[in-house]
Amino acid sequence: MSFTTHPMLFFSGMALIVIGFLLWRIASRWDLKGHAVDSAFRSLWQRRVVISDELQERYRDVRDAPSHVHRAGRAAGHAARHFVAQVLSIAALIMLPVGFGVALLAIVWR
Repeated sequence: MSFTTHPMLFFSGMALIVIGFLLWRIASRWDLKGHAVDSAFRSLWQRRVVISDELQERYRDVRDAPSHVHRAGRAAGHAARHFVAQVLSIAALIMLPVGFGVALLAIVWR
């Protein structure tokens, strides 16, 4: 094994970690379930109903559509983004430990 294998393993592990973190951030922005749970916990701690700005914005987007067809399309768009967010979060949850494992393997493997 040549010495150049270790830096390649380390940087590929770091790249997986960075990509996993970015996917996680994108997924958290589109995830409706996460926003709803966050609003529920805020409401619990503040003892009043607190609705997150993201959920209010999405509700206004659907409500302000000019017709029922446009409302259905916007609701379907938000649902599709939520589904993509779930897939991205699973991919991020896989990429982060794999990236840490590859980087650790590059450090430990001699």
